Amino acid sequence: MCWQTEFLEKHNLLNSYSENVQCVIDWLEPVLSHQKAPFCLAINGAQGSGKSTLSDYLKAYLESQAIATEVVSLDDFYLSKAQRAERANQYHPLFTVRGVPGTHDVSFAIEQVKRFKNSEDFILPRFNKATDEPYNSAMWLKCTNKPKVLIFEGWCLGLLPQSSDQLNVPVNDLEATKDRNGEYRARVNQFLSDEYQVLFALFDNLVFLNAQSFERVYSWRLQQEHQLINRAGTGMSDEEVTTFIQYFERLTRWCIQSLSARSDLHIKLDENRQFSVAT
Repeated sequence: MCWQTEFLEKHNLLNSYSENVQCVIDWLEPVLSHQKAPFCLAINGAQGSGKSTLSDYLKAYLESQAIATEVVSLDDFYLSKAQRAERANQYHPLFTVRGVPGTHDVSFAIEQVKRFKNSEDFILPRFNKATDEPYNSAMWLKCTNKPKVLIFEGWCLGLLPQSSDQLNVPVNDLEATKDRNGEYRARVNQFLSDEYQVLFALFDNLVFLNAQSFERVYSWRLQQEHQLINRAGTGMSDEEVTTFIQYFERLTRWCIQSLSARSDLHIKLDENRQFSVAT
């Protein structure tokens, strides 16, 4: 069985998926041929955009070419509930909810990416969204085989902070009612402008999966939760999704507005997640 068939069966994907994402491989091949290993590729995509599946597909492809590859998500670096509670006490109560800049252990992420780029052993943590806690460190991935490629995926990778004028106007009910003075979004923006930029500067290239509208992202997230409920019997209600996704709305819209100019490969997604390379 070829690696593509095995991957598609494992992820329950149609054969057309390989054709859909071939444009990314076509872009990546010459990039890698001109890059010295270790190479860190960032993939930015909103919730439900398919960035995790694409990352895993690229790993399978690269390993079929004898290029050792690892994948990690920004989500894997989420702080524990206790750590987020500390930030909530220090800055704003909304920091108890994981997601935005300020709810990740970015210093640890920076350390591990630097170790990867120096061809040293490094660690990739894992986060359990069911318990809202990091997995026990014994379950984290200890990378001692010196992979040539590290794929780092996340929903706000590569994003620059917003201006003070942009922060003045709330983008949704959550900000209007629970962040009336703008303190929360200003603090998120400050986190984004500081240590997150240090992390982003370590990436060699950035792929942007552009959902093109926040409404589409909301629809995809609803779809994800419905699938989770059907598969696992548990998940967020539609009302809970509506509330949860508001935490991501400001910066997701900012990604759609600004990131195409900063990415090395800009992929436009239609409502069915079909890829087209932006020119």
